[in-house]
Amino acid sequence: MGKLKIGCVGLRRGRDLLTNVLLMKDVEIRAICDMDEDRRNSAKEFFEKEKKVENLLVFDNFEDLLNSDVEAIIIATEASAHVRMSVQALDAGKHVLSEIPAINTVEEAKTIRAAVNRHPNLKYMVGENCCYWAFIHTWKTMYENGMLGDVWHAEAEYLHNVVHLMRDKDGNPTWRASYDAIKYLTHDLGPLLYILDDRCISVSGYAPKINPIAEYSTGTPNELAVFTTAKGATIKIFCSFGITQEPARHNFIMYGSKGTIETARMGEERCYAYLKDIPHTKGPIEIPVSSSYPDASSEILGG
Repeated sequence: MGKLKIGCVGLRRGRDLLTNVLLMKDVEIRAICDMDEDRRNSAKEFFEKEKKVENLLVFDNFEDLLNSDVEAIIIATEASAHVRMSVQALDAGKHVLSEIPAINTVEEAKTIRAAVNRHPNLKYMVGENCCYWAFIHTWKTMYENGMLGDVWHAEAEYLHNVVHLMRDKDGNPTWRASYDAIKYLTHDLGPLLYILDDRCISVSGYAPKINPIAEYSTGTPNELAVFTTAKGATIKIFCSFGITQEPARHNFIMYGSKGTIETARMGEERCYAYLKDIPHTKGPIEIPVSSSYPDASSEILGG
């Protein structure tokens, strides 16, 4: 069986994803696609000259990519196009990896579900990479082993100043300029639901009336959502794309009947836990686990 031929549309985020593809022995980069000539030419030079990719197809429109011999397509374009392009790719007989957000509305959810059901022999995957962080798997193991007891509340934050991405090179607003931040909650809600093996059944959303980056954003760049889950827990998610803070980070915390576990407030590279089963402790202990896997091969890290 030959290598899986990968194509990608959207070469800002997509270029980074394709670089990871190069670490995997069973796939090959076959085609790239972007409407922007400078971005397209830069990616072509990078993959052909620096990464030694041979026989690379380069397209300026999605239809040509769909009509090529690629077997799987990475959708890494603006958020509003993810569902439309994913459906087109599936209907063209291609496997799909869609960047987040996978959907923007309930109707889009129904549309993508119908497309996936039409093509049972094809794979559709959402690129929720944060579910694969090492500490997320550590927390899941701890939870499943009963170390936290019943988790009754969890919180997560995505704090990322993206003002510089709200204008293109010509000064025109990009999709992020009008986007509602809470729709980008996947990186934070996804890992929590994965750990807890749970699902949300209700939600309330909130946004401040103050927009601190009104000169850049016509959407709601800072939003909060509170969920209840099927198991009876609550989850609070805060997404901020208009925040005066650096560097970007994710914060997580879970409260259980037998313990509390959290990342450091300065990011996801350190974890702390207070566990009832460790007697006589007066505070949290540091768990030396981060987003990366010690001694993992480059192939696994890339995949």
